[in-house]
Amino acid sequence: MVNSSCKARFGKIMLEKMSIVHQEEIAPRIFSMDLQGQMVSQMKAGQFLHIRVPDDTKLLRRPISISEIDREQKICRIIYRIEGAGTEIFSQLQNGFQLDVMGPQGNGFDLSDLDKQNRVLIVGGGIGVPPLLEVAKQLNERGVEITTVLGFATKEAVILDDELSRFSQVFVTTDDGSYGIKGNVSVVINEFDTDFDAIYSCGA
Repeated sequence: MVNSSCKARFGKIMLEKMSIVHQEEIAPRIFSMDLQGQMVSQMKAGQFLHIRVPDDTKLLRRPISISEIDREQKICRIIYRIEGAGTEIFSQLQNGFQLDVMGPQGNGFDLSDLDKQNRVLIVGGGIGVPPLLEVAKQLNERGVEITTVLGFATKEAVILDDELSRFSQVFVTTDDGSYGIKGNVSVVINEFDTDFDAIYSCGA
């Protein structure tokens, strides 16, 4: 059940207690968390959330991008990497815990002019890959032909390549060649002879 008793509006931005419904570690120190709340209905691909750390010594909210949006279930997915004490606390939270969330924030990606006649290139690097998953999903629903190139440091850091492959052709590069193609994303992109109608990128 969605808890909306502690919800307030600030223009288009909402402040809400969102419930954790699932969390798991998907790569070393990288976690996927599903949050449920009313503000999911307002989210767009490419936006982010400002989440308060449940520790009074941590004053600043942590900005975390939205990876997937399920408006029917009012669930969004975020993916974050442990970078300090705040995100370390997030990683230890259990299902049912309610996080103080402000959002959705940012302009997001404009996908409105694209359809089955278009070809799109998606380029992501490291922890910048997660917000591109919802982009690929929505473009796929529009019938857009998608090519995705992802860059990571090592095999251990690779995330979401399997999930993105449901919606697009995926190429993966790693700096050390331990997975996919050795090098950075430009090694792959420079070989393309396709004229893309749009390019969406984050973290690359």
